[in-house]
This record gives sequence, structure tokens and C-alpha cells, in this order.
Amino acid sequence: MTQLRILATGFSAFPRAPVNPTEVLMDLLAQARPDLGEGVDLRTLVLPVEYARAPRLLSEFARDFRPEIAVHFGLADTARGFRLESTARNRSSMVAADAAGLLPEQARICAGPATLRSALPLDDIAAALAAEGLPVQRSANAGAYLCNHLFYLSRSGTLGQFGPAMSGFVHVPFLDEQLGRIEPARARRLFSMSRDDLVRGATTILRVCAGTYRGLA
Repeated sequence: MTQLRILATGFSAFPRAPVNPTEVLMDLLAQARPDLGEGVDLRTLVLPVEYARAPRLLSEFARDFRPEIAVHFGLADTARGFRLESTARNRSSMVAADAAGLLPEQARICAGPATLRSALPLDDIAAALAAEGLPVQRSANAGAYLCNHLFYLSRSGTLGQFGPAMSGFVHVPFLDEQLGRIEPARARRLFSMSRDDLVRGATTILRVCAGTYRGLA
């Protein structure tokens, strides 16, 4: 069977999240080496929450590993489970600075249409997560920060050799263990998830993507 290359990415810390659950997730996936089917090569990558560096590092990574599938994970404190993003917008915030204290050079992310759609099998992913008893949401707005920025670039085909046929974005909430370090009034409004459920859900998402891609190939 032909090898299938899958990349999962997360983000490192940023001002509102001194520990990013998606960075923890990448480490857990690397340790767990989940079974995604025969011939699947899964790699993980943690990207900085920086407009300049994150796209460059993703492009550089693709020189040696060119994934057919890329699933990007990011934190949203409004997420109440695995929030499947359907739409990337060609616009970034010119107000919210990144982890390096910088803003994007311009609001428009790159040359391209106003929106690009996720190529992940969102209906099948939602059904599989629900069957696992895991919370799942659907969203058509990935925000205006680095999550949407990376999502759009991943779908745009403008990152050099990085051009997965199937890519998209999933937001996740904070980890249970993080709520105790967050200001109590804010923490009471937040949804959270255990490490086990985070890994189980991410594995489910990756497995569905792999199966769908193989079925289409």
C-alpha cells in the first residue's frame, strides 16, 4: 500500500494562553503514535503564534515532508468541544498582536479569494466524534488571528512546497488542568477537556481523514 503522509500541527504559547493545549496535544500524539491505518506516516509540528515565522516554518518543514493531509489545531477559549472550521477568510486582525508583539504586514493574507473552504470531511468527522461521545461543534468563522491566518495559507497553495490535497482547521478548548491557573471569573465561563479526550478526538479526526483520502485516491 502506498504510504500516506499526514501532518498535524499545533501552536505554542501566546499572551492569553501561557500553555497552549494544542502544543500539549502534539507532544501526546508524538508519544502515542496512534494507529491511523496501514502505511500512514504521521508527523507533528508545533508552530509559533507569530505571523512571520509560522508560515515560514511550515513551508520549510514541507521541503522534507510533503503531506497529502494536514490537520491544523488551535485554541479557542469559546470552543465547547472540537470546533470544526469550515471557512478560512482572507483577512487578519490589524489590532491583535502576535506572541512576538507584532501585527501582520497587511490585513489581506495573500493573493486569493475572500474565502477558502476546508477540504476535511467535516460531516464524517462530526459523526465519528459524536459516536465516540465527544463534544463537537461546527463553525464558519475561524476568527481573525493566527488560526484563521494559517488556515487560509494552508488552503491557498502559496506556501512553497506545502500543498496538501486535504487540509483544514480544528479549534479545541483549554485542558481541564489549566482552569485552575485562569482568573476564576473567566474560568467559570470556559469549557475544558481532559488530555485523554483531546488525544482520542484528535486521533478520531486524523483516522477519518486518512480513511476518506484513501477512499478518494
